[in-house]
Amino acid sequence: MAFLSANSHSPPYLRSTWARYALALLATGLAFALQWCLWPWLAPSPFFFFLAAIIFSASLGGYGPGALATVLSLLATRFFFRDSGSSAHHTITSALFTGVAALMTLVCARVRLSLHEAQVARASAQANGHVLAITLRSIGDAVVTTDPHGLVRFINPVASYLSGWRELDAIGQPLERVLQLVHPSTREPLAPVSLSPDEERPVQLGHQALLLPRRGGELPIEHTAAPIRDALGHRLGTVIVFRDISARFREDRERAQLLAREHDAHLEAEVQRERLETLFMQAPVAICLTRGTDHVVELVNPLGQTLVGERLSPGRSVRETVSGLDPHLVQLLDEVYRKGTPFVGHEVPLRADFSGSGHQEVKYFDLTWQPWRGVDGEILGTMGLCAEVTEQVLARREVEALASDLQQALQIRDDFLSVASHELKTPLTSLQLQLQLLWRSLPALDANGNPHPARKRVEASLRPAERLHQLVNNLLDVSRIRAGRLALERETVDLASLLQDVVSRAEADAAGAGCSLVLHPSPPIIGRWDRLRLEQVVTNLLSNAIKYGAHHPVEMAVVQEGSSARLTVRDHGIGIAPDSQARIFQRFERAVSERHFGGFGLGLWICKQIVDSLGGDIRVESLPGQGATFTVSLPLEPPPNGKPLSGSFPSV
Repeated sequence: MAFLSANSHSPPYLRSTWARYALALLATGLAFALQWCLWPWLAPSPFFFFLAAIIFSASLGGYGPGALATVLSLLATRFFFRDSGSSAHHTITSALFTGVAALMTLVCARVRLSLHEAQVARASAQANGHVLAITLRSIGDAVVTTDPHGLVRFINPVASYLSGWRELDAIGQPLERVLQLVHPSTREPLAPVSLSPDEERPVQLGHQALLLPRRGGELPIEHTAAPIRDALGHRLGTVIVFRDISARFREDRERAQLLAREHDAHLEAEVQRERLETLFMQAPVAICLTRGTDHVVELVNPLGQTLVGERLSPGRSVRETVSGLDPHLVQLLDEVYRKGTPFVGHEVPLRADFSGSGHQEVKYFDLTWQPWRGVDGEILGTMGLCAEVTEQVLARREVEALASDLQQALQIRDDFLSVASHELKTPLTSLQLQLQLLWRSLPALDANGNPHPARKRVEASLRPAERLHQLVNNLLDVSRIRAGRLALERETVDLASLLQDVVSRAEADAAGAGCSLVLHPSPPIIGRWDRLRLEQVVTNLLSNAIKYGAHHPVEMAVVQEGSSARLTVRDHGIGIAPDSQARIFQRFERAVSERHFGGFGLGLWICKQIVDSLGGDIRVESLPGQGATFTVSLPLEPPPNGKPLSGSFPSV
């Protein structure tokens, strides 16, 4: 094997076996020629050149060529260069030559083989070193090697890129300068190599750190350190392998953040669960959750247990628990579970022994039963909410009874007002007629030519009679409006002429109150209205203006605006506060004290009812101490769906 190995690594001209043997023949022939030429001088030493040829053949060709050269040399000296000595002497010399030649052949061949093996090992080491260098430069991890003193001897491109050091600049630099590491949490400096000479574990794996590159910044890495030793165990340096774990570092950080959020979400969910449980247990309504066709109770709050006398508990069936209750309740649960349609019941009466005293009683509840569905929509059971409304039902019934009594009392009052108004109106009308006849029968002047005193007294009596007649008419209108019996009789009316007539009749009352009536001229404004009711509205507004604007002028005007007529009555009296302007149009409401101004507080309410029935609108603008302006807007033609007079009003 050594011979084959030697042949396989011989020079190109000696790789052939015949070439090596030919070289041995050539060397032996050359030695023979030299010995032949120098025989006269070298007769005593016929083996000198042959021994050199044997050494040459064995050194270049190995054992075989050396043996061939030895055999040829023995034959040549035997037959061509034999001395004149005795045969024994020649035999001893040949034997010694053979022994020396064999020894030299072995030594030279062995030396040749050792030298060749050393050359092959050196070449192999160089090739392996080249392959190793290429491998270290080509792998994806960063590699740095140092000598025993901690100086950098090798740095691959990946390590150069991550550290920011060029290869030429890093070689010979201390490792701590090239690889500046800090702890990820504390930011304390870390040594890249922490191996001691007696380190039993030669490799340290999974050490994480932050690399501070030369260009600045921080880079998360995971590094590995291993000692480099020779065949005898002597430490030659250290190899450091590290890799960029930024992606994994981000993943770990994101995973940590995700776990933290998950933990927070779990805590929040737990808080929500506790809150919901607290809400469920302390809810002011009874809550019950049942499962399956037997309606087995899953959850029930304390109020739900209280309503059925502590018998409704988790794990028990509603069928057996509430057997003493109305059987329609269980049928209701069956319907909700089977059809999946919710049920809502208000003031449902249930008869049972709610107090546990052995006596049944009736209580009223607002029930809501709906199906309890799973994630896939399948009906798992029922969920019910139950609020006891017994007190509310009893209170409502009491209120309804009181309202009925009140309604009856109001009806009696309205009937009384209607009857009283009719009864009062007949004698008042007779009284007014008698006073008017008496007034006309009396002369205007007495015998002395002065105004007749009896005539003045009759006139003084006519005014309160007219006032009383107006109050009775108002009460009669209230009863008619409430009963819905005050119908409108529309006809063609000139609003400007109607206003002038009302002003003419009110001049005497205005003069008595010290007011001057100012009527702005207006062309005829024709519309379809009820003359008597419209005259009643104007009369009430003008009477209020004279009453509350005494000693100040009262201004009136009527204008046409498109398809509507607008009537304004303005006084300069005490005015109306803003918070009372909406209230004065209600029944029996007044904006002033009854001690200073009389009346029932019905005039403006009646006006509003009439104006509303005519499809119009009435409003007021006023400030305290600056008078009031009432504005009535009326359509010239009745609306398509005219509003009737209201037959209802707020209860008093």
